Amino acid sequence: MKTYLVSQLKKAYSLHVKMLSKRTANKKIKQQVVYLLSFPNNNHGLIEALSETYQVIVCYTDNMKEEAESLKKFGTLNNNVDTFSGLTKTVKAVSESQIVLADNYFAFLGDIVKRKEQCFFQLWHATGAIKQFGLEDKKSALRPKSDQERFKRVYQSFDYFVVGSKAMGDVFIRSYEVRESQMCYLGFPRTDYLLKNKETQKVKIKKIILYLPTYREKSNQQGLLDMVKLKEHLGDDYELLVKTHPHAKLMENKGVIDESNITWLKETDSADELLLQTDILITDYSSVAFDYGLINPLGKLIFYWYDESDYRKETGIQTGVEKTLPNSICHTLEEVLAEVKNNDQDLSTFNRTWNTYNDGNATSRLLDVIAEKMDGNK
Repeated sequence: MKTYLVSQLKKAYSLHVKMLSKRTANKKIKQQVVYLLSFPNNNHGLIEALSETYQVIVCYTDNMKEEAESLKKFGTLNNNVDTFSGLTKTVKAVSESQIVLADNYFAFLGDIVKRKEQCFFQLWHATGAIKQFGLEDKKSALRPKSDQERFKRVYQSFDYFVVGSKAMGDVFIRSYEVRESQMCYLGFPRTDYLLKNKETQKVKIKKIILYLPTYREKSNQQGLLDMVKLKEHLGDDYELLVKTHPHAKLMENKGVIDESNITWLKETDSADELLLQTDILITDYSSVAFDYGLINPLGKLIFYWYDESDYRKETGIQTGVEKTLPNSICHTLEEVLAEVKNNDQDLSTFNRTWNTYNDGNATSRLLDVIAEKMDGNK
C-alpha cells in the first residue's frame, strides 16, 4: 500500500511540474540564469561572478537556506524548491531561463518542457568519483521501472557536464548514459577557490590528520571507533580531527567519543577549509580525496576501505578506480597506521588523472561558454 501511494505521489508531482512548465512554454526565453543549489561549498564565487552580468535566480533546498540568503547581496532572487510555492516559482523560472546550472539530481528537471534556446549544465558537487552513482548505482537497479525512466529523463535534460578531467567525463558517460560531446573539459569552478586559498595554510605545531568519510545509509560506527584506536597509537606529534557526514550518528558511542583524545568537528565546519590545513587525509569513497590531492600535492592521502565488500554490493565502486589512486587501499587499522608512518607517496599521477583542467581558471572558462550560449540565442 505504501509503495502504491508513493508511486501515485510521484506521478502527481510529475504531472504538476509538466502543467506548470507548459503554461510558460509560449513566453519569451529570458537571458537569465537559474542556479539549482543543494550542496554547500559548491558555488564559491560563481554565482557572484554570474550576477555581475545576468539576473541570477537561486533555487535552493531546505539545507541551503542560509547560504542562499547570503547570496542576496549579489542581487539574486531566491526560491525554496522544498516548498509548494517555491517549487512553482522554480519551475516557472527554469522554464523561461536561457541557462540552468544544477549541482545535483533534481527530479523536476525531467518533466520541464524544454525549448531549443535553453541550455542546462550539470555542475556536479564532486570533482571526481570513487563510488558509483546514477544508473550504475547498485540501488538503482532495484528501483521500479518508472523510477529508472524518471532518472533517465532527468539525466537527458542536461546539455553539458562541466568536469575537470577525462576520467570524470568517462564517469558521467557511463553513469548517465550520455555522450562524450556533452562533456565540457573546462575544469571544475569550485577548485578555483581551493587553489586560490592554498597559500593561506597556517603554520602548525603538530601534524594534522583529518578523517573525512563519505555518507553511508548504514552506521559508520566502525570507522569512528577505529579512529579512536588510531589516536591511541599516534604520538604527540599528531592531532586527529574527525568530521562525519551530517547524517551520521555520533551519539551511539558517545561515551567512547567523549573520552577520546580527538577533535570531533561540527557538521557545519567547512570541509574545504579543513582540507587546506590537513597534512594527512584519511577517507574512504569520498570525493574530498580529489580536492585534497589538488591543494596538497605533497600531502598524504590514505584510503580506508574497511567495508569494501559490503560497499561494492550495496553502492558500487567505479571500475578500475583503484589503479588511479596513489597508494594501496587499507582494509585494517594496522595498515592505516603503517601508511601514516610511510613517507613514500606521490600524488602527481593522481592529479594528472583527476585534476587535469583544474588550474584556477575554470570559472572564467565557464563564464565564457555561458556568454557564448547567451549571445548565440538572442
